[in-house]
Amino acid sequence: MSDIFQEVDEDVRRDKAADLWGKYQTPIFVIAFLIVAATGAWSYYQNKHREAAEAANARFEAAAALANEGKTAEAAAAFDALAKDAPAGYAALARVRAAEARPDPKQALAELNAIAEDAKVDKITQQVALLRAALLLMESGDREKLEGALGPMMTADGAFRFSAQEWNGLDALANDDFDEAERVFDQVLANNDAPQSMRQRAAAYRGLLHAKRGPKKAPAAAAADGGGADGGKIEVTPVIEPENPGDKSAGPAAFETKQQSK
Repeated sequence: MSDIFQEVDEDVRRDKAADLWGKYQTPIFVIAFLIVAATGAWSYYQNKHREAAEAANARFEAAAALANEGKTAEAAAAFDALAKDAPAGYAALARVRAAEARPDPKQALAELNAIAEDAKVDKITQQVALLRAALLLMESGDREKLEGALGPMMTADGAFRFSAQEWNGLDALANDDFDEAERVFDQVLANNDAPQSMRQRAAAYRGLLHAKRGPKKAPAAAAADGGGADGGKIEVTPVIEPENPGDKSAGPAAFETKQQSK
């Protein structure tokens, strides 16, 4: 008797399952098709994105090679073309490199400042553009403008705050503003968050400062002899390098420093 009831229950369950399948089979097929299609579309997008990035990287390296060979006009044209149709990251970096290749420093400075103010450009690239603009200002010898350019970067959360401090100190040293240079170098040395290589350079710069200025004198003694010894013009040459070892983007700078006798 129990077998008969069991067979009836199985038939009822089978009928219910068939009814459910008949009712929902179309939505199930549609959902399954959409999942497969979305997976395929995402895979296709990733492949195209990777191919575009690889192509942009090759073009960027070719343009950089032209710049390294001194072919600035060709390099600027290549970077300009890359900035128009490359993925966003490469396009922004290409704009920075194209600006640096301009023969007119004023045009280069205007383009770099425009990049730094462009809301469509990522924050790190904006900061890189500001640093490159600061380098042009340093080469022009306009200390007031340089301080204005570096000031916004010397904040507690600035990505390149230590490099901005270093540049400011070196420019002060080059302009014989010894007190400001010493203040900046001491600030870098006292900050344990600063990269070790930068702190070592700050110590070397401070040693150069002391060698040029001599022992710091009391205000009265300094006024009596006109401010101390003059060891000749200090010349600083920027050498661009990443602030963080793992960051291979165009980072801030170390400097080679030499002292020329009069």
